[in-house]
Amino acid sequence: MSFKLQSTPTRRGLLRGLGVAIALPCLESLARGPRFAAEAAGSPKRFAFIYTPNGYRQDTFVPLHNGRLDQLPPALEPLAKVRQHVTLVTGLDRQFVPGTGVHAQAGACWLTSSAPQDTLDGGFPTHITLDQMLARELGRDTVLPSLELSCNDFADNKETKYFESISWYGPGYAANVEKHPTAVFQRLFGKPVSGATRSVLDAVQADAAALQRRLGRTDRAKLDEYLTSVREIERRIESADQRRTAGTQTTTLPVPPVAAASGIPERRGDYLRLMADLIVLAFQNDLTRVATLVVDPERWDSPRLYHGVFDKPQNHHVLTHTKGDEAKESLTKIDRFHVDFFAQVVSRLASIREGEQSLLDSCCLAMGSGISDGDSHNYRDLQVLLAGRASGAIAPGRHLHFNGDRPLADLWLTLARAGEVHLERFADSTGALNELGS
Repeated sequence: MSFKLQSTPTRRGLLRGLGVAIALPCLESLARGPRFAAEAAGSPKRFAFIYTPNGYRQDTFVPLHNGRLDQLPPALEPLAKVRQHVTLVTGLDRQFVPGTGVHAQAGACWLTSSAPQDTLDGGFPTHITLDQMLARELGRDTVLPSLELSCNDFADNKETKYFESISWYGPGYAANVEKHPTAVFQRLFGKPVSGATRSVLDAVQADAAALQRRLGRTDRAKLDEYLTSVREIERRIESADQRRTAGTQTTTLPVPPVAAASGIPERRGDYLRLMADLIVLAFQNDLTRVATLVVDPERWDSPRLYHGVFDKPQNHHVLTHTKGDEAKESLTKIDRFHVDFFAQVVSRLASIREGEQSLLDSCCLAMGSGISDGDSHNYRDLQVLLAGRASGAIAPGRHLHFNGDRPLADLWLTLARAGEVHLERFADSTGALNELGS
């Protein structure tokens, strides 16, 4: 029997097998002594940042009224079932620094801690980003300090790293992102010895069975739910690879060799949800407490098929610069597609119990864009969707509008402090948004 409780102050153990070691979620049955009782008093804070490009259609995205999220505009209607968990912050500003592209700066500097006048990376005011600051503090006791993912599966490299990098270790040093679910899964759970078994769960089956006999009824159910989630994600990755492989036999179009083993689903929504579920699973295991996900890069003028929304691929960037009601309606549909994805992630986090609360209660999930209106390239009146309570730092269920007198950096300063990063200022911040917690 190779299962063992780790010697560090944690209630999390490892299941070991052929080439894999799967971390376990928090299990009360494994508690030992006062140090575990202290940990049981609270869950670690987690932060995830989701970036969407090219701004939003303002008149169908921003509610007309401040306060409770009762009346949702068309693009936000998918939030109806999770509105009690959500905070919408609008009216925050950023300062555009002339000399670099508006789209490149929108993504690259969304989370940056550099003040606008500090162009430390050529003409870009990039510096260590909020997620990496949080990772330095919250990632000390996790396997991975942070997890950087992207759903940009375009094969054409039309733009530089500044258009698709939102996480930076420092000026000019972007964090490498992982786009392939297979690689993310193996990074989180390892890979069984080749030919020995098909599933990581097969590799740890003996350990899991031995552990089940040691657990109480509640923890047995929790462990079973967790292992089922791991296997379900593994199955979805396998299914995506099988479908891509089958596709190479029925089409004359060339398929890149990496795509056949990437685990990337063909349908756009499935791809986004799979990558988000990997983040959720990493949070649930406490493998990491900080993650970023780029839905798509800025300005990338390659048509994208939004399955179930349009019959043919759409160029999101071009649509923002196209006049007429048809183009505007298409933008609303794309915004709604992304908001629906956000709502599904919120629901998943809220469904996972962690002690007396949900996993979402210890999280702050943020989604936004570096510009507000894609047509005018407006850096003012930015919108950020937040979900979760960050262990009491956020009081959700509201729309908080600021009349252009507060920088976006004030929000990031507030979240940094909520994540135990002790800062006097963040970029060009003027002070914390105390309204978030009141």
